[in-house]
Formats: sequence, C-alpha cells, structure tokens
Amino acid sequence: MTPRSNGHGPEAPAAKELSGGSGSGGMDLRQIYHIVLDRAWMVLGVFVVAVLLTVGYVQRAPRIFASTATLQVEQQEQKILKFDRVVQDDLRSTETLRTILQTLKTRSLLERVASSNDLAMHPSFNPTGASPPSLAGLVGALDAMINVRLRAGTRLIDVTVEHTDASLTALIANTLVQEFIRSGYEQDSQAADLASGNLMREGQRLKRKLHDSETALQKYMVDSRSISLEERQNIVTPKLKELNTRVTDLKSARLRMEADHNRLAELGTNTAALLTLPSINTDPTVMGIQVSIAKQESEFSTLKLRYRPEHPKFIQMVTQISELERSLSDAIARANQNLTSSYESAKSSEAALGVALREQEDAALQLNQQAIQYSVLNREVESDRVMYDAVVNRLKETSLTKELTTYKVRVVEPALRPNYPVKPEKSKLLLRGIILGVLAGVGLALGMHSLDNTIKTVDQAEGFLGVPVLATLPPIRELEDNECKIVVEENSNSANAEAFRTLRAALSMLGRVEDRRSFLFTSAHPQEGKTFSSLNFAISLSQQGLRTLLIDCDLRRPSVEAALLGRRSSVVGVSDFLTGRKSLDEVVNSTEHHHFFYVGVGSHAPNPAELLAQGRFAKLIEEALLKFDRVVIDSAPIQAVSDTLLILEGVQTVCLTVRSGRTPRQAVQRAIRTLQNAGAPVAGVLLNFLKRPRGGGAYYYYDYHYSGYSSKAPRSEDSAVIELPKAAKR
Repeated sequence: MTPRSNGHGPEAPAAKELSGGSGSGGMDLRQIYHIVLDRAWMVLGVFVVAVLLTVGYVQRAPRIFASTATLQVEQQEQKILKFDRVVQDDLRSTETLRTILQTLKTRSLLERVASSNDLAMHPSFNPTGASPPSLAGLVGALDAMINVRLRAGTRLIDVTVEHTDASLTALIANTLVQEFIRSGYEQDSQAADLASGNLMREGQRLKRKLHDSETALQKYMVDSRSISLEERQNIVTPKLKELNTRVTDLKSARLRMEADHNRLAELGTNTAALLTLPSINTDPTVMGIQVSIAKQESEFSTLKLRYRPEHPKFIQMVTQISELERSLSDAIARANQNLTSSYESAKSSEAALGVALREQEDAALQLNQQAIQYSVLNREVESDRVMYDAVVNRLKETSLTKELTTYKVRVVEPALRPNYPVKPEKSKLLLRGIILGVLAGVGLALGMHSLDNTIKTVDQAEGFLGVPVLATLPPIRELEDNECKIVVEENSNSANAEAFRTLRAALSMLGRVEDRRSFLFTSAHPQEGKTFSSLNFAISLSQQGLRTLLIDCDLRRPSVEAALLGRRSSVVGVSDFLTGRKSLDEVVNSTEHHHFFYVGVGSHAPNPAELLAQGRFAKLIEEALLKFDRVVIDSAPIQAVSDTLLILEGVQTVCLTVRSGRTPRQAVQRAIRTLQNAGAPVAGVLLNFLKRPRGGGAYYYYDYHYSGYSSKAPRSEDSAVIELPKAAKR
C-alpha cells in the first residue's frame, strides 16, 4: 500500500454509504460471504431454530386427505336437433369457464350440498352431538374445504375437497358435482318455461299486428289505383334517364356550335383566322383544299429554284395556287352556312327535348309520391310477417328443447376415497424450513452488519474516511485489557511487530525525510490504543538506529511511563518544560532500549488546556529535533478534550488511531474533519484490533499471518543493530 504523498486525505462526504467492499457503496458476493462467516453463529442459530420449528409443526400438524372430482366443459352444447336452445352460453369463451368456476362455490350450491348430506349431524361438523351448527357455519366450513381449479390449457375443472376424514372428502366432492349439474338442469328448464310463455304472448300480439298492416296496405292500393305501381316504376325511371342523357349531349353540342357561331361573327371574312375555328378547320372540303395548297406550294418552292417568273411553268403554278385559294374561300363560306344551319337545328331540338324531359320528370315525381306510402305500408307488412314467423318457429323449438337432458358440463372422473394424506408434505415443509432458516440467518447477519456503525475493514475505513490506512494491528489481549505492551521487541517476527514496521515504512514514504521527523498519535475516543501505537512505533524507529524521543502529551491521563516503568513516576516532564522550570535535557529520560528516550508528563497540571495554549510546545518540538532524529508525540483523544488541537504547531505528521469494531465511524470522521480544519497534516489512520475474518483475509487487504517469511526472519535478540550514518539519519 502506498499512502498519499502529501498526507492530507480528502474529506469523505457525510452521506457516503459505508460498505464492506471496494468502497463503491455496493455489496458483492465476496462481502456477503465474509459477513456470513463472521456471524456464522447467528446464521447457525437461526437455522437451527427454523428447522426445529418446522419439525415441530410437521409432528403436530393434522393429517389432511384430499379427493378430486373432474368435470369437462364442452366447447358447445350437444345438439339432438339442428336448432339451438333458447338460452345458450358461449362455452368457448374464458369468461364462461370462470363463471362456472365461481358457480361451483356459490352459497346456494353449498347449502344444497350441506342439506343433501345432512352435514349438520355429521361428527366432523358436530363432534359433541349437541345443537347442530347453523347453515351459515356449514357453508363457511364447506367453502374452506373446497378448492376449484381449471387445468391450464384444457377445459377440465378439478373440484378438490380437503378434510381430515377421508370418506367425507369423496362424498362432498361427488355431491357438489351432482348438485351443480342438477341445478343447471333446473335453471335451463325454468328458463325454457318462461321463454315459452313469453313467446306465446308475443306470437298472439304479432299475429294481430300483421293482420292490421296487411289490411292497411290493401286499402291504400285500392284507393290510389296502384295495383301495377312497381311495373310503372320500371318503365318511367329508365325513360327519364334516357331523356336526361340525350338533353345533356345535345346541350353540349349546341354550346360548342354557339361558341363557333359567335366567333364567326367576330372574324368576318378573315380566312386565316377562320381556319383556327374547329368547326371550319375540321370540314372535309376545307381540309382537302388545304392539303392541295400545301402540296402545290411545296412544288412551287422547288420550281422557283429552276425557273424565272417569266417562264410558262412558273406562271402556270402561280395560277393553280390562286385558284386553290379561291376554292378555299368558297369552301369556308359554305362551312359557315352549314354551321349556322346546324346551330339553329340544335337549338330547336334542345327545346323540344327539354319539354319532353320536364313532362317525364312530373310523371316520375307523381309516381314516387305514390310509392312512398306504398313502400311504408309494404315494409311494415313484411316486418310483421318476419317477426311473427320467427316467434312461431322459436316457440316450436322451445317446446322440443325443454325436454332434452343434455347439459354443457359432464363428469369425467368421480371422486374416490383417498388412502394417504396429502398434508402435511413433510419433505417440502422440511426443505422450506431449511431454506427459510438459511435465508433468515443470512438476512439477520446482513441486517446486523448494516446496523453496525463501526469500522471493521480497511476498505470501510478508506472508503468512508477518505484517508489511507497506514497499517493494521490484530487483536492483542493486553491491549484489550487497557495494558500497553512493547510487541516490537518481544517477538520481532510476530504480526504485531510486522504491522509497526509496515507503519514505519508507510510514514517514511510520505515525503522528504526533513518533512517527516515529528509524528503525533491521537484518537477519536479514549482507550483506542494510541499510547500502545505511539510507543511501539517509536521503538521501531529506534531499532533502525534513529535517536527517537517519545513525548507523553496526554496531560490528563498519561500512560507512557506506566507502560515503560510499570508505574507512574514523579519525575519532571512536559508540564515542567512548558512552565519554564526545566530545560529539555532535564526532562528527557533514557530507557533500556537502544536509541529510545521519552519525556513524561511531569508535574501535575491543574489546567492542561491553558498550559498547552501558551505555545511553548512548538519550542519543545523544535529543541527536540535538534538533538533527536525522530520525535513521537502521544496526545489526548480529539473528541474528549481540545488538548491535541493546541499542540499541532510543529507537528509534521498526524496518525489517527482507530479501534476496529468499537469506534463509531461518525466519531472518526468528525475527528479527521476537526484535525483537517485545524490544519493538521493527517497522514492516515492506524486500524487497531482488526480481527482476522473467517475464510481468509484477502478481502481485508492485510493478512497478519506472514507464513513463509516469519520462519526465515532472524530473531531480534540474535541480530545486531545497524548504526546508520548521521547524514542518513537526518
């Protein structure tokens, strides 16, 4: 792991979700696996309780028998005759099938089943033999026993009855089916009787109405002499249509001739303009002369190239063309006369046909007026006749069909007495209990994990706090008992010693050596192992040959001297230096550890905050760095008192100690925010008391079982301390 170079991690957002995995806010299968392993006792306990409850239920549950009768709904009713019933359902529709399903559990049908079997006196419904239960109670009990289901993709209906009495299940199932079919017959018969009566009354009424309408039609035909009305319509209508067509065509021709006639009057004798009129231009004589002139002019154009105007052939050709032009003028004049004659003739014919058309229209209108009343009366007669015939036919059909015994539902398989109970299903219940126990246990474990607001993994710490984890320490029994133990010397190959070496290496890589000589250890709450961490970190620095000074700046609850000497001494210390009574050399104490020195808290300070606020602690650090290679400070908790915020001046690196599984993450976040707001160079956190997860520690990034390394590493007491050159130390 490589910490950030500047030592200042970004402030984590307050609303960011704390996850046990990669810090993305989600939870993958690997996280769930480790959470379940960590709370295996909880999952196992819930699983055992669920299995025991399931076994107890299976042992105590009553034995339920089931019997099933199967019905088949026909796609259409069986027809003995070719006509349909008066009352008939569309048996192919889904709505009809659902209606049958609901009808099988209606209150009236269940009452018939209870009455036909005398269930009020049956021991299963009246075990004491006292007053029989009410009919409503019997219906409710039957409704709970009966289950009606339509088989998917078929027209089969299963009627299943469940009860502790095996014989009773088959009896009720068969009785229910029989009563259902019987009630269907009764309903059809009642409907047919009712329909027959209604049809007879309607037939009498329609008979009288038909007689009246026929009489009215006959009277109208006699009064209007309209016996052959339909034949007259067949003659008048085509003749009117023919006249209308002729008048339209003649009018169109007259309009064209009238336009040409008016144009002739405007053009006068202008031959070229007259030839533009269609009536003149299309005249056969005019068209022939025009063709001859065009031919002569074509020959004349060739002749002019060969002869002069004085040549006889030239003169002859000119004469011929002039005669043709005079002939064309005469033909145009005759065409004008023909056009005038045709126009006058068309006007006379149009007027004559117009008179005939109006006369024919008057005849047609008079005929239509008579046909209106005739059609009304005739339609009424036909309508009454059709209605009367339909009622008579339906009455005959109803009289025949009401005696038929066919029905739309038939029994495919009657219910039989069951030999074995269907409930409880021991294997299924036991399997469900096992699955439910596992799911409930896992759910409870995940729920407890989500409610846990402490930090348990490196991913949680880095994802929520926004600062790197410099190192992790496994659980230490002495630390749990609030004792401070020097683990870096007792067993240099232990995971604890290796953790402090990791911390030492991580802090050394944060920047230049000149900027990483003074270290401050603090925590959010008391008893999180900050003194233990600062002491062992300081000794690990001294093991590198660095002159290291540990300063106990927790003036309210000092513990460095107790950890080193086993008791609190009365020697001078930090408070004496801050008050100016003692110099640095007078308050520094040597230890049995090579290159390791410490400064105790000294004399009792009644007002530690006021003493630290004087600003002399920065001078203490400055003087200590002139005589020592490294200075490590053990300060008070951030959330408890404000002493730590008063001594940040001169501190180059701040390390926050967090106890895994105990310190609330919100408290740690507030502590980091407080330090950052005060300008403290927070390098990261040291995660104490980090339990090794079951099933491997890869998920937690750090595994404190260094197999393959610890067995080969030299013991601390057998290895010599290597003295570093002074330049290297600085």
